[in-house]
Amino acid sequence: MIRSVKTEAIVLRKRGLLEKDVLVSLFTEAEGKVVIIAKGVKKITSRRSPHLQTGNLILTQLNLRKDIYYLEGSSLMSGFSALKSDRSRVEALFKFFYVLDRLLPERQKEQRAYNLTKSFLVKLSRFNSKEVLIDFLNRLLSCLGYTKNNHNIFELEEIISELINEKPSLFRI
Repeated sequence: MIRSVKTEAIVLRKRGLLEKDVLVSLFTEAEGKVVIIAKGVKKITSRRSPHLQTGNLILTQLNLRKDIYYLEGSSLMSGFSALKSDRSRVEALFKFFYVLDRLLPERQKEQRAYNLTKSFLVKLSRFNSKEVLIDFLNRLLSCLGYTKNNHNIFELEEIISELINEKPSLFRI
């Protein structure tokens, strides 16, 4: 049975597959975090390829077949080009998405975290990246139920490292 879903989504990450396909992690408004297969996106004639850049806000049409989501169509809502023109903001974006991708469970709707992520993108486009990153990581951890207090950058790194079972030095901007 094929189920079709039209939803707003934020592109968290993408990885190439063999041939012309790409595996994309999306944080969708309707389904939460989903990993989808975008067929034919590596082709030079693909119209969907520019939409699937990390940090883009897109409108997607997804089809669920045999428990796997496939990208049927997409349109760009916002590319946040002002954010992507500053290296420190891009680094903060990737660090936030790294944590978000690892903390979110698949296919579980997280409306508050989704709205928080959209707010993060808007605020990061306008303000200092380090303060915005710290503020929104604290808010994300609180929203997902991991902490209730605000933490400094070093405490955040320790908490997140424990949660994702990795020891990256994420927060040196």
